[in-house]
Amino acid sequence: MERAVPLLLQAGLDGWNCTLPHKGEMFRLSEVHSPSALQAQSVNTVQVVQGKIHGSSTDAEGWSRALREIWPNSLPPKRTLLLGCGGVGQTIARFLPSIGCSSLTLINRDPQRAEKLHHELTPLVGNRFPIHVLDWNMPNMTRALSETDLLIQATSLGLKEEDPLPVPKELLHPPLRVYDTIYRKGETLLVRVARERGCEAEDGLGMLLHQGALSLEIWSGKPAPLTTMRQALYQAAGRET
Repeated sequence: MERAVPLLLQAGLDGWNCTLPHKGEMFRLSEVHSPSALQAQSVNTVQVVQGKIHGSSTDAEGWSRALREIWPNSLPPKRTLLLGCGGVGQTIARFLPSIGCSSLTLINRDPQRAEKLHHELTPLVGNRFPIHVLDWNMPNMTRALSETDLLIQATSLGLKEEDPLPVPKELLHPPLRVYDTIYRKGETLLVRVARERGCEAEDGLGMLLHQGALSLEIWSGKPAPLTTMRQALYQAAGRET
């Protein structure tokens, strides 16, 4: 990124999007940070203003808008279980205190990463709601999901066709709602199985749509043509709008 950014500036670009695994590095290279970037501690949208690199993050607000769209009464989420404390998981977790929830449970395959995120969130949350960190195993999954209203799947599981379910299917049952931040043509395995088990479930395609729309609004200063963007994205993904 340190070599690429000067080349982008030399090419005369006024802005660009940045995705994993470069969002943290782009945050470090940005000279001016928006409140969203400071909250997320990452940057996915860059705007060059008078030669200075301005960094923003549309991830959390994109996720929030997608959630409001599919489940209008789902925000603030009540009892939330977050699987995966990497890039997108960290961003959503840091956003949750600003919209409120009654409890948050963190489960990550690397427990040290979950503990680190817990430590970062504690001063943001204060006494507003409890945060729990659990190891990634069947007993903990069973207990956590029995006390969860919204499951947010933020690991990389689901990107590959051969990836296993992040949670055993027998633990998925209504009224649990499942949001998988992964998206692909067709459904992710988690979304398909959750729906078969009677749960409301969605993948991250709507989040991608709203992330992109927010980025376009930052660059243009105008409302994004959301309907046109949705049609193009869903057509490319083989989905119905």
